[in-house]
This record gives sequence, C-alpha cells and structure tokens, in this order.
Amino acid sequence: MIFANSNILILLIIVPILVFSIWISIHKKRRLLAKFANANLWKYLLPNMSVIRKYIKGFLLILAISILILASARPQWGKKLQIVERRGIDIVVAIDVSKSMLATDIKPNRITRAKDALSAFIDGLSGDRIGIVTFAGTGFVQCPLTSDYSAAKMFIKLIDVGLIPTPGTNIAKAIEKSLSLFTDEQQKYRVIVLITDGENLQGNIKKIASESAKDGAIIYCIGVGTSEGSPIPEIAEDGSIIGYVEDKSHNLVLSKLDETTLKDIARLTHGAYYQMTPSQSELKEILKHINMIEKKKLESKKFTRYKEQYHVFTLLALFLLVMEFLIWEKKG
Repeated sequence: MIFANSNILILLIIVPILVFSIWISIHKKRRLLAKFANANLWKYLLPNMSVIRKYIKGFLLILAISILILASARPQWGKKLQIVERRGIDIVVAIDVSKSMLATDIKPNRITRAKDALSAFIDGLSGDRIGIVTFAGTGFVQCPLTSDYSAAKMFIKLIDVGLIPTPGTNIAKAIEKSLSLFTDEQQKYRVIVLITDGENLQGNIKKIASESAKDGAIIYCIGVGTSEGSPIPEIAEDGSIIGYVEDKSHNLVLSKLDETTLKDIARLTHGAYYQMTPSQSELKEILKHINMIEKKKLESKKFTRYKEQYHVFTLLALFLLVMEFLIWEKKG
C-alpha cells in the first residue's frame, strides 16, 4: 500500500494527544466523584454510569479520526494499466532575428516583443508539439518539435539579434527550414507561425509560400513593428546604443513593417495575417484557428497506476462514528 498524499500522515500526531485528552477527562470526572463518595458506593449512587462505555466511545472516536486521516492521504493498492493518448498538431514558430528587429517603433524593441509573443503563444497550447526556427539571412532550428513546453521556453531565452551570423532577412529560408521539421506524411496537421517585420530582402517568397500550401502547411503571419517604422540602433557589447544603421550614402535607414509581403504569404497558404498588438489578441485568434484544425494522434503511453482505495477507509470511519453515536454512556 502507498499513499498519494503522504504529507497528510503527519496529522496522525494528534491521535496520541486525543488519547491523552480523553483519558484525562475520564479520570478527572472520577476524581471529582471520589470527593463525594467511595468508589464502592458509585454503583448504588449512579447505577446507570458505565466507565467502560466511555472508554469504548473514546476508542471508536479516535479510531475513526485516525482512519479519516489515512483516507485523506489517498491510500492506493492494486495496479491497473492506463493508456493515455495525446492528440494535437505540429506547429513551428519562425522568429526573425535580423538586425531590423532591434528597431524600437514598438517598445522596448521588436525582438523583445516577438520573444514575449512566442512565450505567450506556447502558454496557450495544449497537446500540440512546438518547434522553433530562428532566421536572418538563413534559417536555423532553435528547438526541434517537442511536447515539452518548458524546454521550448528555455530555448526562447537564447534567442537574440545576431544569433545567426549570416546577415539579411530571408523569409523563404525560414519557411524551408520550418517545413523540414515536419516529418509526418499527413499534410493536414502542419502549421507555421511567422513572427517578423516582413522586410524580406532575399529569396522567392511567393514561390516557397505556394509550395508550402501544396505540402499542406498553413502559415499565420504576425507583423512586428509599425508602418511608420524607426531607425535601427547599433548596439555595443554593454547594451548601449552607439549609433544607427546608415546606407552607403550615409542616410539613416528606416525599418518599416512590410504588411504586404506577410499578407501575401498568409493568403497563399490559407492562413491569416495579424499585426502584433500590446494585448496580444492576435495570439488568441491564431490559437482559436489552430484549435479548429483536426487533431492527430501524436503519442500513446501506457501507465501502471495504483487504484484509489480511500473510499474503503472513509466507509469504515463512518461506520465507527455511527457506532460511537449509538453507544450510550449510561446503562439501560
């Protein structure tokens, strides 16, 4: 026999205290009676009094309390085989780590807000597998598909601008790398969430989006930034801003959210486009769409579990309490 809530067993410490209290109470009454009459005369003066019944009632009460404590600790014995089937879909989130994600048109900057959104998105999942791809001039698998959400969120902490040495922004490579994580031949269970400012500088984005749709991938795009844009800061090793990115003519480069590209990707893959908001309402919408997709069996596990037996102890304790109630302290 094992106890699922073994910490509750510490309450059994009150049992000897109750035993002592009842013993003190009975003997205190006997001492009071002894002041008025000799013990040999009690059976004549108090013919209905029964000390034995008092002890029996006290014993039944203490035993019932002890058994109720054991019941609360959830005693278990007898094994049973349980099969747990987990259903869901495979989701890959591709997050932009190009230099433009340092822009501060949304506070504190685009990359921080993107990481916060990714973390919140994972919090909203249930049963699905999640993978993470980071991209700039090329794509990189940050986290393979996993159902361990805590592990996935640990990988988020490592994401930062400059993580990928290849400069630029190649959304096509990001989608290609995301597709490489899907190993299942069933095409209706694939979702890609693209978090980027949309400034695609390389690759044939429409071609790869069309091919993704043929492979059964649905792409939801989250635009990070604003149409007004902002300069891209140059960050020193200590985190301080030492200047802003300029073009070859020494003009300040203004990074703007390119919604057109992201809307095209979403349209071609039967997904949807959302601009990132402070309330993160776009995440709720994407999760709502994902929950409408038919789930597949991702994993089946067999567990050997002990059977709960607390009801046996509870019924026994109730029986003892009823017995205690029915026994009168007085004879007759």
